Amino acid sequence: MKAIYGLAQAKFDNKVIGWIDEQGLQPAGTAPTQLDVYAAQVKDGPVVTITSNPGKKAFTCNLIDLSTENLVSVIGGTKDVNGNWEPPEKWEKTGVMDILCDSGETIRFFNAKVTGNDFANGINSQGVLALALNIELLRNEDGKSLKIFAKGINPETGAPAVNPEG
Repeated sequence: MKAIYGLAQAKFDNKVIGWIDEQGLQPAGTAPTQLDVYAAQVKDGPVVTITSNPGKKAFTCNLIDLSTENLVSVIGGTKDVNGNWEPPEKWEKTGVMDILCDSGETIRFFNAKVTGNDFANGINSQGVLALALNIELLRNEDGKSLKIFAKGINPETGAPAVNPEG
């Protein structure tokens, strides 16, 4: 099969982050916008189309592992000596994010800006409280925003992953 599917694991800043709800990552970007330029001399359409906004690549997801350690890793804040989480003023962090897929590929976001939008799902008997995350794919210092690594390729080296069992 040539499809990419299934969220096996998500890593942010080289740390495995906890559970994301069954919806996984959902596209949330915006399409590029175009401006058609017309000329009086040309009657049957535009003479050029200019991209006025390149759009953006983004995803959303609901983080359901709300352990203190996971919250600190994903959006910041602090954990006190009793294990309580104190949120940061701005609920966002930026770093490398790897999405390991059940199909074997790894999707790397070279400069992911992860923002905690708000809580989701509510506190009730129908589901679990979650933190709704927005993940924007920004460009890194080399101009890269994402890359899909084939099955068995280590995103850190770009070479085949070494199996420790031989």
